[in-house]
Amino acid sequence: MRKPLLEQCGRLLIRDVKAVIPKNAVTAILEIGTQEIGVTGKLTNLHNGYRYCFLCPQCSKSFESLFMSDFGGWVCRACIGAVYKSTRVRN
Repeated sequence: MRKPLLEQCGRLLIRDVKAVIPKNAVTAILEIGTQEIGVTGKLTNLHNGYRYCFLCPQCSKSFESLFMSDFGGWVCRACIGAVYKSTRVRN
């Protein structure tokens, strides 16, 4: 079975949901559709704010974007097993 293409998967960027994250929150739980997704904030080098990342619901690693293929939930690129179209080898 071929791996799905990232270009064909839905993509959720942290900047798309940044407005609903409470100001100066270190962690938050967002409800996106019917799925709860964790968000974590890391203090910037200048200590003047936070840089936010999603926590993948499957592997708990932090990412700036999550992907959805077919009718599954939002997960990271590694957990979905998707690849970029340009990395596929033509036969």
